[in-house]
Amino acid sequence: MRNNKSDAKNGAAEGAAMIEADTIDQVRELLFGATKRSTESRLDDIDRQIALMRDDINARFASLEAMLGQQGRDTDSKHSQSIDNIGQAIAELGATIRTLGAGGKAR
Repeated sequence: MRNNKSDAKNGAAEGAAMIEADTIDQVRELLFGATKRSTESRLDDIDRQIALMRDDINARFASLEAMLGQQGRDTDSKHSQSIDNIGQAIAELGATIRTLGAGGKAR
């Protein structure tokens, strides 16, 4: 019989503790619930803004890399064209010198 009474007391104590915990949770929700939800909402908004900024930065870096790649290709092309122009100018200069040399011999 004592076990039954002890179990009953323990059960009643556990029930009272649960009711007290529920009451504390309700009071906590009344006092701080709106603030907690507001803070969580703001943190979620900040997380969304960070994700948008990260996506924007990644897109800008990709665009910058593409522009730098194109600039490098353009520079290489201009460099090759400059070398070709110099070669052509040297060839023309050589032809002019040959022409002048040939004209001087004829005299």
